[in-house]
Amino acid sequence: MKKRKVMAFALAGLMSAGVFAGCGKTSDDSAETTTAADTTAAADTTAAGDTGVLDGNGATIKVLTHRTDRLADGGDGSLEEMTKSFEQKYNCKVQYQGFTDYETDISTMLSTNDYGDVLMIPNTVKLVDLANFFEPLGTYSEMDAKYRWANYKMYDDIVYGVSHGGTATGILYNKKIWADAGVTELPKTPDDFIAALKTIKEKNPDTIPYYTEFADASWTLVQWQSLVVSASGDPNYQNRILENKEDLFVEGDGYWETYELMFKLFSTPEVLEADHSTTQWEASKAAVGEGKIATIVLGSWAISQFQQAAGDNAADIGYMPVPITAKDGKQYAQTSTDYNLGVNKNSKNVELAKAYVTWFADESGFAEKEGMIPPLKTASLPSNLEAFSDCVMFSETVAPDELTGKFNEIDLDSAVGTWNGDAENFKIKIAEAAFAGKGEDEMKKIFEEANAKWAASRDKILADYYAAQ
Repeated sequence: MKKRKVMAFALAGLMSAGVFAGCGKTSDDSAETTTAADTTAAADTTAAGDTGVLDGNGATIKVLTHRTDRLADGGDGSLEEMTKSFEQKYNCKVQYQGFTDYETDISTMLSTNDYGDVLMIPNTVKLVDLANFFEPLGTYSEMDAKYRWANYKMYDDIVYGVSHGGTATGILYNKKIWADAGVTELPKTPDDFIAALKTIKEKNPDTIPYYTEFADASWTLVQWQSLVVSASGDPNYQNRILENKEDLFVEGDGYWETYELMFKLFSTPEVLEADHSTTQWEASKAAVGEGKIATIVLGSWAISQFQQAAGDNAADIGYMPVPITAKDGKQYAQTSTDYNLGVNKNSKNVELAKAYVTWFADESGFAEKEGMIPPLKTASLPSNLEAFSDCVMFSETVAPDELTGKFNEIDLDSAVGTWNGDAENFKIKIAEAAFAGKGEDEMKKIFEEANAKWAASRDKILADYYAAQ
């Protein structure tokens, strides 16, 4: 399954994926920061989370999903099996439709009124345009009191999407391979990370220390974007870029540090697969469990999939923090939502669709089964984040009113595509330059090109904002 074919992100903007970045509410509230150790159906209400007693009267709602793997497995973990409790509770039927190229297909469907009743909100939809496609689910204050990441699909203080599960940023790895190579302390710097991969290759020549997943680069390389805010160590990082009129790529800061790590890693052929054009996403899941692949940059959403593919070796699948230490000497880990569930404003069963969104987030147990961070604030973090005990975990700071949605707007207007992975994207160019053995000057040139495109759109879109400062 292609988890995030983005990725326009954002999840994401990973996510923020993206995702993503630049979403906000009408407040200057700071980010929440903790350490990991510590037939139209009628209803009385319309806000998600307050559905009252609702009888679906046998209606059928269609749910569009990117989780094709949970449609095909047919077991207890399948969406169909899980949803039986919802169907009983609300006297209705749920029909799922899966898409392997979710972003592309759903973005096309949005040009019509027929895009299901409930769907994962594609990241190609600008925040300012959410109301054109989706039903409001509640105000930010209402939703934030209950759910994590309530601001990710929000505009003008109205929330249009509820997370179906969240992730922490980091790197998936085979714990046994790393330990057998004598690497018992997880790396905290890029140089330590690459050195550890070289050690793995020396100790086990048949293992691929790092797998690029480059054949599916349109979404797999986008996973690197989820590392950026963690690398900065600043929950307000992307707001700060706009407020201070900074470039995206500034040496020593999040974007630069993340993609310099990618460039250096991809410039080290001995730790990579031999042919980058023939990587196989589905096959890589089993290969990690079998000890053939040691490490891949992926969101924590991937842990459960790799554990399932590993079978008896599931306990070998681990997850480590981003190997970048911030200027204050600490490691940080951003948590963020994966896709957010929204309700088609053209649905003939709006209240039933809202009830599904609430049920999925509150009662389905999907996030817990997937090893994801549950959307409910009262839920605990998953055990698969045990390696993050010394990390400072945070969510991004909400954007102030005047910058709400602007990061996302600039990103799309400039075609920089922080959460995209098309052929002209800077991430693809960085990877290809590294594979070709081009030096650091080429990397800096790519950074400069992205900065120039970003600045042109930023200065145009935020002209009034800067004039008022």
